Amino acid sequence: MKSLYLWVSGKGWESFQYENISDLQNELEKRLITIGYGARIGDDATIGYGARIGYGARIGDGARIGDGATIGDGARIGDRATIGDDATIGYGARIGDDARIGYGARIGDGARIGYGAKPIIININGSKHFLSYWGQDRIDIGCHKKDIQYWLDNFERIGKIEDYTTEQIEEYGNYIKFIKSIHKS
Repeated sequence: MKSLYLWVSGKGWESFQYENISDLQNELEKRLITIGYGARIGDDATIGYGARIGYGARIGDGARIGDGATIGDGARIGDRATIGDDATIGYGARIGDDARIGYGARIGDGARIGYGAKPIIININGSKHFLSYWGQDRIDIGCHKKDIQYWLDNFERIGKIEDYTTEQIEEYGNYIKFIKSIHKS
């Protein structure tokens, strides 16, 4: 007999024992959980209400998938990893053992997050454009996606081309310098 932890309203996480796939499917439907064909769920994994596990995905032993989280097709979630509520793990992404992905995080297709990782994700709604940093050597500002050094070398020039004011160029320069200071090469 296998077990899987599922959320029970008013009680919290409880172990659900099952012998065959139809018993499991009925229980998952009650919780709006979908598990794609060919997906594998490890022993003692916890799956939150409304979670979606994609086709061929692998969830490690003791992993925790939060409420409303989406695990993309072919993604791999390591043993004891935690995926926060409403987080999205992209197609084919790899999340290592013991990694922690926070509430509402978005991990892109094919991304690799290593053992014990706690990725830093920064989103800033600047005065002109939205800025994003996902813990990799890349900053997205508006529709421009460049590595950190490129931004440091060129933010003033790009700001002028994009018709930023002097204050806005300084604002975004400070954002870029801040991200550079926390980025680990």
